[in-house]
Amino acid sequence: MPQIFDKIGRDKIKEQLLEAGFELIKLYGLKKTSVADISKKAGIATGTFYNFFPSKEEFVYQLIVYKRNATKEAFSQMTASGKADKDLFREYLRQAFLSDNNIFDYLSEEEINMLNSRWPETHWKNTENDERSTKWLFDNLKHVSPNCDWKVFVNLCKSISLIRYGKDRLHEDVYEETMNLHINTIVQYVFDS
Repeated sequence: MPQIFDKIGRDKIKEQLLEAGFELIKLYGLKKTSVADISKKAGIATGTFYNFFPSKEEFVYQLIVYKRNATKEAFSQMTASGKADKDLFREYLRQAFLSDNNIFDYLSEEEINMLNSRWPETHWKNTENDERSTKWLFDNLKHVSPNCDWKVFVNLCKSISLIRYGKDRLHEDVYEETMNLHINTIVQYVFDS
């Protein structure tokens, strides 16, 4: 008989699966990480995995959402005492873009291409979510420029993600300096555009 979970229990199990999967994918890559491996590390039966995620590809998407929400929560904590200024926003962007919480840092080009072919377009580009998230972020910043276009901001952020995906093709010795220049460009655009 299948076990019935309450909302808190479901959330806890889902989080365990996401954390376990992230650690395994970081170590072995997506292709070599099975649903059984993720379930075992999370301490649940393999069949239970499918009560939360219909496929491994959807699991990866939910992992991205989970990590994005954790970053959003970290920003909320950073701004608990008031809106963020340029320096705090820059620090937030550094944490968001340079931490090891991005699953794409651990995926091969082949794995990314596989996800690209199997995910719906809304997993890559969701205008409604982009606008809502950007509005929330801007509402927590001091003195956002009235000329700042949220779509340009989103594209700048996504361009950093694209750079990260192809970082093995860049000069590694100046990678962090390059990323900091991009982050500074975003900060300047948001506050001074």
